[in-house]
Amino acid sequence: MASAALSTKAVGSKVQLKLNGVKKNFIVVHQGKPSGIYDASCDGTWLLLEDIYENRPWHSSSVNKLESSTIHNYLNSTFLAKFDANIQAQIKQVKLPYRQNGGSGGTDRNGANGLSCKIFLLSGYECGWTTSNNPYFPVDGAKLAYFEAGTGTSANNKRIAKLNGSATRWWLRSPVAHNTDYVWSVSSNGDCNSDGATNTCGIRPALVLPSSLLVSDDGSVTTNTAPTTPGTINVPGTIQGGSTIEISWTASTDAEKNLEGYIVERSTNGGSSWSQVYQGAALKTTNTVAAGTQTVMYRVKAYDSDGLASGYRTSSQITVINNTAPTAPASITVPNTVYGGQSIVVTWGAATDPDGDAMTYALERQVDGGDWAQIYTGPNLSFTDPITRGWTSVAYRVKAIDSRSASGPYATSPTRTVNNNLAPTVTCSQTSGTDLGLKNTGFSVDYSVTDPDGDDVTVTEAIDGATQRTFTATPGQTYTFMVTGETFMKVLNGDHALTITASDGKMDTVHKLLFKKEITTAMITLVDAVPADARIAVCVLSVNGSLPADAVLKVEVTNNGLDDSPVWEDCTADVKAGANHVFTNETQLSGWAFNFKVTATRGPSGEGGYINSVQGGFQ
Repeated sequence: MASAALSTKAVGSKVQLKLNGVKKNFIVVHQGKPSGIYDASCDGTWLLLEDIYENRPWHSSSVNKLESSTIHNYLNSTFLAKFDANIQAQIKQVKLPYRQNGGSGGTDRNGANGLSCKIFLLSGYECGWTTSNNPYFPVDGAKLAYFEAGTGTSANNKRIAKLNGSATRWWLRSPVAHNTDYVWSVSSNGDCNSDGATNTCGIRPALVLPSSLLVSDDGSVTTNTAPTTPGTINVPGTIQGGSTIEISWTASTDAEKNLEGYIVERSTNGGSSWSQVYQGAALKTTNTVAAGTQTVMYRVKAYDSDGLASGYRTSSQITVINNTAPTAPASITVPNTVYGGQSIVVTWGAATDPDGDAMTYALERQVDGGDWAQIYTGPNLSFTDPITRGWTSVAYRVKAIDSRSASGPYATSPTRTVNNNLAPTVTCSQTSGTDLGLKNTGFSVDYSVTDPDGDDVTVTEAIDGATQRTFTATPGQTYTFMVTGETFMKVLNGDHALTITASDGKMDTVHKLLFKKEITTAMITLVDAVPADARIAVCVLSVNGSLPADAVLKVEVTNNGLDDSPVWEDCTADVKAGANHVFTNETQLSGWAFNFKVTATRGPSGEGGYINSVQGGFQ
């Protein structure tokens, strides 16, 4: 269940307090000190019982002196005891403005001279009346925020209270100023009234609580409790004078969940006096023990946001060792370039010890500017440290420790930036280095590219080092390296390498596939014949490219290319002569249509060539 400070409750809202174990509604009638005539003790949250609790006489005799009244004594003894003990302890002892010595001949007192009490009745002024409404009101307060000034209907309605469901007259603490036996009350319609002190009227007790108390969602007011005492405090068993040590402790708990922090104190005289060395929310701190200190002990306590504190948890007393600490190591060296996922060697120079004590070294590492953590202790002057991929920076420091646990100063390295770049990945069904074997026709290779770091990746496709295309890849998208058509034709017979290079601007990944081309004959034709409206009688073709002299070229054409078995006519001589070819075929089954076949065969020299275009027309 959520809780909020009582100070956050709006005037007019309701909270609940138990009376004899039963929850009763109280109205928030004011927040803070009502005016300057009130003592500082009145600063808090003012609560008024919503309903009349019971009917009682104001005084057992006809005297309107509040300070000696029966009702004043009853409220601050019998009625006060009806609250739960924890609430009783929180109700503020206030000094209220009042009419000392009763009405006639009495004196209005306020501020530090007010009436001391915990439970009280409201005054006429606090309910919104003044001497302008009736000259016989004593000046014993100021209007509370909940009430309205004057005698109008709205103001009167604010003052109406009920007993067992019926509007009932209820007592104020204000005596009638011109006599000695009458007291002001609130009538059942909310107007002012006066009654003899021995008469019976309702009581609506009021009180002031600290505004820091907590209010639950159901309106219940709860008191704050101190945090628990920290379970342990940890101090090194060996302390060298002039060294800095770490003190740690276990966390406290707080029932109200308002634990704010801890205070750590130190004593160097066996606990006779203490001085604060830390305040904050952490569970550890460091402290330098001055050289020459003979003994030291520490204690810690928890505190909450309301200022309540736990008991202390105190360490044992430690005898401080006062010998001369070693010097700082002469140097510390870290490689300039540090790669995530690899190891580096950190080295340092030797320290010296003025006392001639044996020494070991403690190496610490700092990752990403965080806390220092020890990663090595021993006699060596170097350490191999694995670097975790993902770190952004790393630094090192090393100190010497003598055989009596005295630590010298640190030698600290520069901070190195960790290079965490990962090379792009090329995913292909053929692993890099695969020999695709003999290729006599065009072919293609499918692949995709990703980058573990999310960098932009540029892809370059090349054959034998000659770039075919370069583009920026979309991660995970499938791309096809086409070695077809003219590209394949221009590749000479022999061994070749196909490379896919993916670069993120920092690292390259090369995916290499091998193949061999060995083609002695190549043929070019149209996939679909070109239809004609009538018989095709003549055509002309030109074949463009580069063919060795001993290569054999054959050109065939057909005018019934849609038939299942077209009639192919050799027009090689016509093509070479640049002449028209006249068709001899005069039959067709599926319509007239033109097509051609160009076949080139390698000659005895084995020299390759290529055809880059076939052009022509027909009629």
